[in-house]
Amino acid sequence: MLKRRFEFGGTVFEKDVVAFGEAAIVVPLLESGKVVMVRQWRPAVKAWVLEVPAGRVEQGENPERAARRELEEEVGYASGELVKLATAYATPGYSDEVMHFFAALELEKRRAHPEAGEILKAVEVDPNAYLASAGREVLDLKTVAALALCKARGLLR
Repeated sequence: MLKRRFEFGGTVFEKDVVAFGEAAIVVPLLESGKVVMVRQWRPAVKAWVLEVPAGRVEQGENPERAARRELEEEVGYASGELVKLATAYATPGYSDEVMHFFAALELEKRRAHPEAGEILKAVEVDPNAYLASAGREVLDLKTVAALALCKARGLLR
């Protein structure tokens, strides 16, 4: 957490800001219409969260490369085609995080190799059922956005 100072209308303000950087979010789309997601333990919320693969864009890495890396690390797939969906701020009220959304097509099964400390399991999920579960369970907002972007592009059935 850092303090960011800015001036507006002659008054100086100071706000707390979470400095994160960039993240890559990837929706692995299977030919069956299902999406490969991860059920991951998230210590911040003390719960298992169902979400699409995602992670930080590392120093010297571009967002597309990060998306390909996270896809293989978390769910064990390589993508023949990666489609850029959008770029958006995660929570601009208090964080500088920029999210790059991708859809992964033409998937080829490989072996997953999560980072140390990532407690997760890959699962195939009907994206419409996931979205319909809103209200009955707490959903991951980046995953909701990623699936909505795929729907808007006609990539989901």
